[in-house]
Amino acid sequence: MIEFILPPNNQYEPYFEKTVTLSGVVADDPEFKKDDHRFQLKTDAGLVYVMVEKMPKDTIIERSDLVTATGKLERGFGNYAAFLYRPQIVSVAHSSMPDFATKVRAAFSRSVQVQIDNEEQSNLALSFLTGQKNLLTEDQKNKLRLAGLAHVVVASGYHLSLVVGFAKKLFGKISRFATFGSATLMLVLYISITGFSPSMARAGLITFFSLWAWYFGRKFHPARLILYAMAITLFLDTSYINNLAWQLSFASYSGIMFLTPLITKFLYGDKKPGYFASLIIASISAQIFCLPITLYNFGVLPVLALLANVVITPTIPIVMLGTFVLGILPLSPIIFVVKQILAFQLFAIDAIANQPWAGFDFGAGQPLVFLAYLPIVGLALLLKWRTGHSFRPSYGKIYAC
Repeated sequence: MIEFILPPNNQYEPYFEKTVTLSGVVADDPEFKKDDHRFQLKTDAGLVYVMVEKMPKDTIIERSDLVTATGKLERGFGNYAAFLYRPQIVSVAHSSMPDFATKVRAAFSRSVQVQIDNEEQSNLALSFLTGQKNLLTEDQKNKLRLAGLAHVVVASGYHLSLVVGFAKKLFGKISRFATFGSATLMLVLYISITGFSPSMARAGLITFFSLWAWYFGRKFHPARLILYAMAITLFLDTSYINNLAWQLSFASYSGIMFLTPLITKFLYGDKKPGYFASLIIASISAQIFCLPITLYNFGVLPVLALLANVVITPTIPIVMLGTFVLGILPLSPIIFVVKQILAFQLFAIDAIANQPWAGFDFGAGQPLVFLAYLPIVGLALLLKWRTGHSFRPSYGKIYAC
């Protein structure tokens, strides 16, 4: 991720390279890898990244649990104040006020896994719907990165836009107030289930601002909306600026708000493109704005990302809706359709990622890759000049990603 210099206020500084005992609340879903367990521990002195090699027998750690661990404390990275490497787990206490949203998601996930009995398919479906990328194996994550599709398994504004769109379809004919209230409630519930990550903090704020503007008939310029969300999220936690998800979230949203309408008007003029065409254009726009950041952090250029987005992106909302229905109602015809689409997606991802030239690896940490923003901005300016597009937004449709 891009590192920014922050004020030297790390309270853990005196304890680096020493053995310490820390207690904190698990801030997000733990990741279970082949040889270790990883999770984020929220403490009074900041966020600590924990990597446990051997978990005590019959010990299960979930989001919102209070965990105490003893181990060697090392310097943190990104938005982590410290890194606790291979500690011993002293105790795990479940919250006296259970994380209701996590319990609901767990029950929902079990229902989906029963209906979609193929583990690889059910995990991919749940990743699309709830952003539980921890369900995916490292091999699956690498394939998604090579195919330029890693962003679709991170709960973000793209998911929120579908939630808001569903609320507008369901309550739009009742009243504007009913739509606003139901959409806001759905946003809160969805964010509670996925977790208040930096990307969801940004996505939730911008989606709510857009919804609020639509309800009151107000208009925001995209740049102003982005600056508002940046200011608020950094006010809540200044360390977000060093968080890769936060950086990619704003980059993708900027691509959608600035590049999507320009490409759309250049290709279609004043006509409205179809649903799938709109989805593909938005996905490609987000990818273009995120490209320099992903190149800097991962050092891999996904050569076939455009093809992957064109082939797979249009099918993702169908899988998300079908998965949501399956989690509530076991409907056989829907199971068949969802499984067929998931099988196609997995086949396409494997076919693209397994090409020897799917990704060009030139090494991470090359600052010169940010020069790529020069042609990107140049492209946007050229399209703006050719189309004469005005960025005065219309919030009849809620944009988010």
